[in-house]
Amino acid sequence: MIEETQEALRRAGWTHDPSEGFIEFVGGLWLRESEGAREFGFIAAACHANRNGAVHGGMLMTFVDRAFGMTARLGAGAPRGATVSLSHQFMAPMQIGDFAFVAPRVVTLTPRMAFMDGTVMRGETPLLSAQGVWRLARSEG
Repeated sequence: MIEETQEALRRAGWTHDPSEGFIEFVGGLWLRESEGAREFGFIAAACHANRNGAVHGGMLMTFVDRAFGMTARLGAGAPRGATVSLSHQFMAPMQIGDFAFVAPRVVTLTPRMAFMDGTVMRGETPLLSAQGVWRLARSEG
């Protein structure tokens, strides 16, 4: 089932980024540019399950942290960034095998801070709403 989802994502213009570091351990993320917006996604695998058999909230939080952080950093042209705060509101459970995506939105951008928000979706169903703040590193030179 996951292989079929991966192939469907590729046909829809998504690419898989296995990444490095911690994100590599959670399976990497899927990326797509759509109508000028950067979208991030992941397919819930068995390793993402909590004791109830649904996707662990920590996986959804990790997913949002990476998606928002990359969007903030790339949008500002900053070489690095760090999460200052990140709030989550869980709205519906995500099941193993599901694909979820988010198109993070920069609410406010200053030279040193990015204020972000977005909603993680499974199709038309909202799974999690989040808001966060990132400190941006100044460019060298």
